[in-house]
Amino acid sequence: MASRKSRKTKIFWGLFAVILVIAIVLGVCWYFLIYSKGITLDEFLHNIGMTSPEHSDDEKDNPSQGGSAVSGNAEEIASADLSIHFIAPAVKASGDCTLIKVGNTEVLIDAGPTQGNVDEIKDYLEDYCTDGVLEYVIATHADTDHIAGLVGTSTKGTYNGILYSYEIGMIISFDRTNKETETASGNPTLYGRYLTALEYAGSRGTEIFTASQCWNQTGGAERTYFLDEAQNISMNILYNYYYDHDSGDENNYSVCMLLSQKSDEEENHYLFTGDLEEDGEERLVQNNELPHVVLYKAGHHGSKTSSTSALLERITPEYVAVCCCAGYNEYGAAEENVFPTQAFIDRVGSYTDKIYVTIMWEEETDGFCEMNGDIVFYYGSVNDEEGILKLWCSNHDIILKETDWFKENRTWSGV
Repeated sequence: MASRKSRKTKIFWGLFAVILVIAIVLGVCWYFLIYSKGITLDEFLHNIGMTSPEHSDDEKDNPSQGGSAVSGNAEEIASADLSIHFIAPAVKASGDCTLIKVGNTEVLIDAGPTQGNVDEIKDYLEDYCTDGVLEYVIATHADTDHIAGLVGTSTKGTYNGILYSYEIGMIISFDRTNKETETASGNPTLYGRYLTALEYAGSRGTEIFTASQCWNQTGGAERTYFLDEAQNISMNILYNYYYDHDSGDENNYSVCMLLSQKSDEEENHYLFTGDLEEDGEERLVQNNELPHVVLYKAGHHGSKTSSTSALLERITPEYVAVCCCAGYNEYGAAEENVFPTQAFIDRVGSYTDKIYVTIMWEEETDGFCEMNGDIVFYYGSVNDEEGILKLWCSNHDIILKETDWFKENRTWSGV
């Protein structure tokens, strides 16, 4: 009798030990594979192919609350049907430079933030624009942090900017500016040098239009340009009231573009508004039929005067990319104006927490380092299923609110 009880006791403790070991192993796996990477269990199961990428009924009803993009890899981006690249600057400054690639067609929107950053932009483009041809270049407005790289720097009078270095099919430029072409001493300003670069591109056969020409379809310009042979992906120039009206704010002259992607089952949209400010955004909403967008390039680097409620209520973005140097007080502004601002985060946070930022200020060195780094959204395959939205970042793909910088400098009250 005692021997039988002893055997039962041994079996009990043996099973307990096995269960304990399994629990410890599962706990370690959960921590290192899921918790430490900041993803949910559902996202982890989807990434390893154990769940379907389809959204729930609730997510379909409110697409801005859908699941996260699948983590991608750099090797498959070049062959993607559509990829959107937010190129991180290699200088301590905020500025825009966005590449859209559809097959062998490339669209470059702006080339900021500085003239000295152009070599880094060209190095990045080499991996994707392999034929030396940019089919489209859009210059949203005349501020330095958007057009500097289009001009570049000069050596013995020869400039190395984008407009000098590539064969360009078409340039779509801003209509208006408050900038001068010359300084008081008679030297050309950056805007003046930009005009010279436009002339150079035109002399090589580049078509040059303004945004208003595109919208009004005059002078040979079109409102819509298809980027693929099947005409499923289109670049649509939107109407901005300030194409043909003066503004005291240079940012309001920004060229605004909606990228649209059609398939048999759905239509996806991606919005680019340059540095359009509050008044410009309100008029953009009034004058255009804006849809829900998968991706929104944050207006004016995440300022408190852009990405307004009027615009966000209409577009309800799923993902937001911010081209800025987070925390760097570049212009000696009040703290509430330092990019990305708390006001911007509060407004966008009502719709999505999937906010990504290119670079950040490094206080210890008064330099900069990558936050997400280069941010690339593209479509690839998962378990032989095509057309899955993927995200690849050169540093990490952690959303803004989960970064150490955010936890030390901003607060979250959103979704």
